[in-house]
Amino acid sequence: MNETPLILFGGSFDPIHNGHLRLASYVKRHLHAEVCFLVAKSPRWKKAFATNEQRFMMLKLGLASFGDSSFTYSDSELFRKGEVTYTIDTVKEFKEKRKDRPLGLLIGGDQAQKFPHWKEAKLLSELVKIYVIPRFGVEIPSDILSTYQMEVLPYFGGGTVSSTAIREGKSLDLPNEVLIYIEGEKLYFLNKISSFLSSSRYEHSLSVAHLSRQIASYNRLGEEMELLCYQAGLLHDVGKEAPQELTLSVMKNFYPKEMDLPSYAYHQFVGAYLANKECGENREEVLKAIAAHCTGKKDMSPLSQILYSADKIDPGRGWDSSSFIKECFKDYHQGFLKVLKANREFLSKKEESENRLSLACYKAYL
Repeated sequence: MNETPLILFGGSFDPIHNGHLRLASYVKRHLHAEVCFLVAKSPRWKKAFATNEQRFMMLKLGLASFGDSSFTYSDSELFRKGEVTYTIDTVKEFKEKRKDRPLGLLIGGDQAQKFPHWKEAKLLSELVKIYVIPRFGVEIPSDILSTYQMEVLPYFGGGTVSSTAIREGKSLDLPNEVLIYIEGEKLYFLNKISSFLSSSRYEHSLSVAHLSRQIASYNRLGEEMELLCYQAGLLHDVGKEAPQELTLSVMKNFYPKEMDLPSYAYHQFVGAYLANKECGENREEVLKAIAAHCTGKKDMSPLSQILYSADKIDPGRGWDSSSFIKECFKDYHQGFLKVLKANREFLSKKEESENRLSLACYKAYL
């Protein structure tokens, strides 16, 4: 008989993130167990934003990237017949298939509060040991814990990440393979952003987002700066392909003092406007970076310098920018200075007139 407990960890996983994986790692160590992830087919406590197939694929990608053989997954609930699936049926199925080992069920504190309303709750608690992960601000009545013989695990290491934060683009605390899948499927926050961009512009924006994040990472600027760089990269060109009528309207109504600039520079201001009004980006430093990524300006923040550089040296532009990328990885500011100088030389060869924002930028930094 296999004495290693099998802990069932169900959820919507919309999407799976590193908080889920950190929790599973803890459960594995604390209970000396194997953890089996189950994607809920039709979560009754919350709305699913991605399809069943997408959530299942993200789960598989996330577990594969983590590379722990003690983590498995099952589609037991996902493809079961009927609109509604119940945990009691899942447990009965596992009890039948895995007769040789003890079973556990992992639930959150909020689910524990509602447990008396689960289908056949008492029988479920008799078939499987229930482990509860506490949640800040959620108090579980003692009679529920005792009636259903629940064990509260002393775990508080999940961090602040949540699937909601991932969906809203406010956290990147998830496996990179899952992020790439979300980008490819244009899920969650990317669905709105991609609606402003052609396929080629979307690919450029993704490339700039990843490069900006890499520059912040190599310079050890912290996770928050990495997130800001990624978001600024994604959003920097949302105004690039805006209709001319909209572009002129935004400029006249919100940026009248910038109307003297060349028309090619308008998209950075329209981009900042759309990022805020249409995509919900309200962080001032991100909006300021977007509004300077084309021309530059004086007094550029680290985020603005990184975005300016990443946009100019995006590998997808078709020229060998590897030396500039290495410089930015080494020191984002020194790299920015070299990109700025090179860009000025490039524009001068094209005989493009220098605008006042670019001139102010050159004067401040070169």
